[in-house]
Amino acid sequence: MTYGWAILIVIIVVAALWAFGVFQIPSAPVPCSPCFSYFAYVDYAGGTVVLRNGPQEIDITNVVGGNMPSPTAYTAGQQVTIDGISTTGEVSVTINYTVVASGLSHTDSATIHN
Repeated sequence: MTYGWAILIVIIVVAALWAFGVFQIPSAPVPCSPCFSYFAYVDYAGGTVVLRNGPQEIDITNVVGGNMPSPTAYTAGQQVTIDGISTTGEVSVTINYTVVASGLSHTDSATIHN
C-alpha cells in the first residue's frame, strides 16, 4: 500500500510539471541580435553598436555594414564602437581584424535585427 501512494504522488508531480510547461520545447528560439563569435555584445541603439573586444589585442582592418571605428587597434576587453549601421530591416555587419600576436587575419559577422 505504501508503494501505491508513492507512485500516485510521483504521477501528480509529473502532471503538475507538465501543466506548467516544463516539458514543452519552445516554438522558436529567441533571435540573437547581434551575436558575434569573438566580440561580446554590449549595446545597440540608433545605428550604433558597442562591442567588447575578446581576449587578444587586435587591429580592425575593415568593417562591412557600418563605419570603421577609430582607433583601429584594441587591447583585450576594450570597447569597440561601430556606427553608421542602417536602422531598418536585418543588417549584416562583418568585422575583419588581425590578431596582433600572431598576425593572422579573421572575419566575424552578425546580423542585427532592427
